[in-house]
Amino acid sequence: MNMRRALPVCAATLILGGCAASPYGTPPDTSDPWELVHSARAWLEKGRPRGALPSLHQAQRNLEGLDPQGREYRHLEAAIMNEYGRVYEMTSNLVQAEAALREADRISLSIPEIRPLALDITYNLSTVLERQNRPGESCEYLRRAHATIIDLGETPSPPPEGYGGHRQTFIDQTVMPRIEARANRIDCRL
Repeated sequence: MNMRRALPVCAATLILGGCAASPYGTPPDTSDPWELVHSARAWLEKGRPRGALPSLHQAQRNLEGLDPQGREYRHLEAAIMNEYGRVYEMTSNLVQAEAALREADRISLSIPEIRPLALDITYNLSTVLERQNRPGESCEYLRRAHATIIDLGETPSPPPEGYGGHRQTFIDQTVMPRIEARANRIDCRL
């Protein structure tokens, strides 16, 4: 078979077979906003922030069915804004990242029982502020993240808002070393 005929056949096979993935993530076929947030997080963990956007957009649209004054709505809204902040930070759009994370922080302060999410938000906001060369403000949020870790160690959050069975290991081996490294970089006393 010559190459001119083989190329279209191979391309059609890959596309129809599902092997040609879109560079931007297709959200899962679900109306559950939490599944969409987790899908976005998976894209971010792969270092593909633009892949997270379709899931975040869909999760935001699915908020419409919830009571805006309800705890679940605010928790989900804070989670979505946190992930948008991560997308913007990863794409170096630090002004939008800060705005999204400050909004997530404002929302999370109204729901004290979502401490693991509040930890993520304050840590992510500290990251953005450090990248903007604002060490004083970064330190303030890093201290809040550290205080939340101490609080989580004393009174763990029950699932699904906790880190599951590996929560303490994750905090000890991943989160604390990162917080301590940042504290040293920006000369922040915890």
